[in-house]
Amino acid sequence: MLSRQARQAVYQIYFPSLIMALGIGMIVPAVPLLGRTFGVSMGLAAQVVTAQVLGRAVSLIPSGMLLDRTGFRMGMMIGAATAVISTVATAFAPSFWIILLSQFCWGVGLTLWRLGRELAAIDLVKVDQRGRQMSALFGIHASGTALGPAIGGIILDTWGFRSLFLIFAAMAGVVLAISATVRETHARAPVSRRAVFNFGRLSQVELYFRGTYLVLILATFGAMLRSEVLNSMLPIYVVDDLGYSATQVGFLFFVIGAITFGMIVPAGVISDKFGRKWATIPPALLSGIAFGLYPLVTGPAGLMILAVMLGIANGMALGSMTTYTYDIVPYRTRAQLQAMRRTIGEIGAFTGPLLGGLIANAYGAAVTFLFFAPLHLLAAVLLIFAAKESLPRLREKENHKA
Repeated sequence: MLSRQARQAVYQIYFPSLIMALGIGMIVPAVPLLGRTFGVSMGLAAQVVTAQVLGRAVSLIPSGMLLDRTGFRMGMMIGAATAVISTVATAFAPSFWIILLSQFCWGVGLTLWRLGRELAAIDLVKVDQRGRQMSALFGIHASGTALGPAIGGIILDTWGFRSLFLIFAAMAGVVLAISATVRETHARAPVSRRAVFNFGRLSQVELYFRGTYLVLILATFGAMLRSEVLNSMLPIYVVDDLGYSATQVGFLFFVIGAITFGMIVPAGVISDKFGRKWATIPPALLSGIAFGLYPLVTGPAGLMILAVMLGIANGMALGSMTTYTYDIVPYRTRAQLQAMRRTIGEIGAFTGPLLGGLIANAYGAAVTFLFFAPLHLLAAVLLIFAAKESLPRLREKENHKA
């Protein structure tokens, strides 16, 4: 029998998270149909996904500012309402440009809701349960985005793209209704008008943890860069340079995804039982080693080993740096500083494939991996020697409160 707290988490956090993640994936198979419906090229139609990503990226810091100002319940409601309005607008859009604008707004609403959901989830559990909570949230998100295209494809083939967006609008409406039932679990610290606009000041972080926060920013940059470089460069290296088939490269990605999913629970347990550094150092270290070895590995067994290493890295990275950051940033500006870290991480996600493509064109895909390997190793070294462990101090503070 689930406890009241567990039931609350399932109803108010996990179930809505799955719905919102499904929405991201459901739109993917609609891209070709949108192109044919509105008479635009497939390249332009694909910018529907870009509009979503751009909306999520540019709204991170404003969302953090709003959440610290209003609280997570209001932020979740505004985010879900934005999702409802934008998906209805997409369903009835008279032109493709309206669809792009609507999907940009959907990305904004998703960011605001997801960040508010994290704050609600963090406040729902004790400090030594945060790792498992964040791993579960990120795992549900990954599962939803993976399952979404299959559901979206069925809806598209049965009823068409307008019905797809109307169905998701109804799903987002359910999320809005659930978000309205969430209660602020802690009284928010007052935020001065001046503090709202000084969101980027490092002085807001306790002196003891300022260096740790900067290291986490670097590690986040590397993690998001790793993911996008892997998605863009691994197929080129394996298929074009080594001569393997598309099926074989697809199987490598399957292995990475399966291992990633399998690490969701262990990563959270490691973070909560042994400390945040134990969950953040291995992803950076394994990524650096794997990237450094790619130019030397040409056989299927070696490629499989590297896929397993990167799957472990991806799985342990899910939520671990988010948990670490919530541990060390002040309560009154936690959303803003979390958003700042992720915004810099998004820069890595955008620039990684771009820079990787330039290097691959000049020197080959293998050199691209070698070029980025030192970044991950640097992050690992800094996490080991410069970052401060946060969990013991948090446990001590919680024990004093008790």
